[in-house]
Amino acid sequence: MVANRKFEIGALLAAMMLVGMTFVPMVSAQAETLSDSSDVKQVTLTMDQKDGVLIIPLDDKKITDLSTSNTTKKSVTANLSGTIDTNNKVVLEGIITLDGENDKVQLSGEATQVFIGWDVPEGAKPICSEVGNMTMTRYEGAKEMYATYVDLQDKSGKYNLHGEFYKDGAGGLVGKVMNNGVECDLGLLGSSISMYENVNPTVTTKSSEFITVPQRSQWEIYWNQQDYDAASQACGETSAAMLEEYWSGNHPEIWDIWVYNNYAPMSTTTAKAYLDSEGIHLTKGVRTGSFLYTTGTIKSMIDNGRPFYLVENSRWGACHAVVLRGYDEDFI
Repeated sequence: MVANRKFEIGALLAAMMLVGMTFVPMVSAQAETLSDSSDVKQVTLTMDQKDGVLIIPLDDKKITDLSTSNTTKKSVTANLSGTIDTNNKVVLEGIITLDGENDKVQLSGEATQVFIGWDVPEGAKPICSEVGNMTMTRYEGAKEMYATYVDLQDKSGKYNLHGEFYKDGAGGLVGKVMNNGVECDLGLLGSSISMYENVNPTVTTKSSEFITVPQRSQWEIYWNQQDYDAASQACGETSAAMLEEYWSGNHPEIWDIWVYNNYAPMSTTTAKAYLDSEGIHLTKGVRTGSFLYTTGTIKSMIDNGRPFYLVENSRWGACHAVVLRGYDEDFI
């Protein structure tokens, strides 16, 4: 029976939500124009000012683990434009240039406004509160920061892309593309102030229970440092950044945590060591029990404001670090 199945969760017991794939300003916002319609707005994604990367596997038809696969890298750029409506439905068309060859594309998908942390004024007064046996810190005058995430596909299934754009318009697209019968990794760097500005707030369903944990993205390393390889491996550093900001109210750079960890993927042990060094003392442990016991424990922690770091088995064949920060009652 399902209730008798055993589950083990290795976690830093203190955060529920998958880490998203979470760029550098390339063009001026003045180059973009917006529609006069109140229902549909024009959006432009300019990603030809700096070369992106097309990563092609040499020994297989796809990349299972970028850190160990034999690959070659080519340049890629793009210019896309289209619309976003009041329901955040996005339709784009334009040219993606793969290693010098133009590919005319039509992409569609949905955008989401994502809370990514707090902008704390210099010298702001801390406001401390107790959550269980932990101290949570916020700051007077801190403002919430948001990004726009967008997921895009084409009808043929050739492109499957995730995009992120920030307040200054900086961002890009990452994902998969089928090229000459081979599934390749793709990363585009660029800007879209219109994609950032024209997304509408996302409504959470009533059956959902979520803690306000900033949703950071490991792809921030690609947008800001142009290091695709590091970004693809930095899920542990990203999870640590989310927990740090949740408890401390500060907004750490994921790249700085990557450097702290000697430019290597972060494990639960090194994540705990890093958080300890920042004065955030979480408990590392294992939870074993039936399915109902495990989900009940998770729900109890979330209900009490305690998100946590979790390592899951990834569908891509490697372990993946995430932060659990909520649940939906309809699916438990």
